Amino acid sequence: MRSPRLIAAMALIALAYLGLGLTNITLRAPWCDEAWFGSPAYNLAQHGFMGTTVLDPASSTWKNVRLTGIDRHTYWVMPLNLLLNAAGFRVAGFSVVWMRLLSLFWGLLALAAWGVILRKLAVGDALIAGALGLIAIDYHFLMQASDGRMDAMALSLGWSGIAAYLLLREHSLPLAACIAASLTALSFFTHPNGAMLACILLSTALYFDRRRIRFSTLALAAAPYLALAAGWALYILQSPSDFAAQFLGNLSGRGPTIATPLAALQLEITARYLDSYGLAAWSSLSGRLNAIPLLLFLAGAALCLLVREIRQHPAYRLLLLWTGIAVFYLTEFEGLKTAYYLLYLTPLYSMLLAVAAAWCWRARPRWRVPLAAILLAFVALQAARTPISDLRNSRHSAYDPAVAYLRAHYQPYTFIMGGAGLLFGLGPDWHVLDDVRLGYHSGRRAAVLVIDPHWEDSMQMLALNRPLIAAFVTHLIETEYREVYNQHGYRILAHEPFNAPPAGYPAHPLL
Repeated sequence: MRSPRLIAAMALIALAYLGLGLTNITLRAPWCDEAWFGSPAYNLAQHGFMGTTVLDPASSTWKNVRLTGIDRHTYWVMPLNLLLNAAGFRVAGFSVVWMRLLSLFWGLLALAAWGVILRKLAVGDALIAGALGLIAIDYHFLMQASDGRMDAMALSLGWSGIAAYLLLREHSLPLAACIAASLTALSFFTHPNGAMLACILLSTALYFDRRRIRFSTLALAAAPYLALAAGWALYILQSPSDFAAQFLGNLSGRGPTIATPLAALQLEITARYLDSYGLAAWSSLSGRLNAIPLLLFLAGAALCLLVREIRQHPAYRLLLLWTGIAVFYLTEFEGLKTAYYLLYLTPLYSMLLAVAAAWCWRARPRWRVPLAAILLAFVALQAARTPISDLRNSRHSAYDPAVAYLRAHYQPYTFIMGGAGLLFGLGPDWHVLDDVRLGYHSGRRAAVLVIDPHWEDSMQMLALNRPLIAAFVTHLIETEYREVYNQHGYRILAHEPFNAPPAGYPAHPLL
């Protein structure tokens, strides 16, 4: 029987999660990734092909991925999230709110999966509530669980597979393996990081049932992966050359990985952790307060490793194993070191912090007052970071006025180059192209440029990594466009009569 107190705690945790998540959904401006993945889903729903028409196949993104054929087929990401969004757009229409609400649902399902897992590990109701409460208010978990990317879906499917395995393994190991593998396979074909969750599932199976696993069990577990791979292969066969260009291009140049393990570790520490928790060179003094949650996460994990009683506990040892797999995978196999993937780590750190806090509360009664104060500060910082971040980058003060200006002065057929997130404000059939290189590769010229903070960052990256392209972009803006709007980080520039480019650049026609 579940205690009434646990049920009440779960209800409060769900309310806190939904409240903070809905804050993100309503206040944050749409951004490029959401539109890059929303565009092919919309085209599939409304036009019958899965092309990303907001990107230029002759150009590239900030990571210099080859986009050959992307206006016809989208191959650079895994397909399942695109298909799900297409179904949603077919029913509810094209909307960033729909994409974000779907992620919020996946995040809630992940919380439920962790609740099932912790209950099967018999850690106690208080620890279950504490761990899930820490996860539900975590800033980085909430950011991705209210974003139109596919990460929350991959995370939720993977951990649901692990929860299903723990629920079913004693009743029927083959059934547990089949259902769990089906869910982790769906996770993998949503995002390649699903491979990490498949490894966690495998480690769980070996931890509990290594003597019971037979070849037939492995065959059942492999079948869902093979079936989904066959379905994706049918889509790839429509244009294998485009697949090779896009998918392999997205895999390449992702930064240091296991081939250079020390460099990967160094960048993991600086980029994934320090930069994401207020310790970057550009962080403000108030922003450095976000280092406190990171320090507490690391302290909790360290205590769980150092205290023999925790380390030898079967359930807590499994949590440490899962955390080790996730840390190793993201350090040595994921080279971008992006903060987006912290949602694979912070829930595990939250569970370990809850374990460490519970041990201190029980074993060190004299520490209870300072421990309670520290945890209260942790909760306050985590819960406050979401609304503070949203208010500083409010959609209503920056994005919406820029969209309103475009709607008032231009038409859907006007050729606009700008951040792909404009599609959600203007509409999916507006002629928007996200090419920060401004036609350097294609020769196309836009009637209007919209430079938002993301584009400003991308242009600075061009100056560092592609100085010739950056010089072209700067000259083009200075000689062919005039600024007609400049508010809250959004600049709108209108095309002027064509001027010849500097020596060394081809004289592209205005399109």
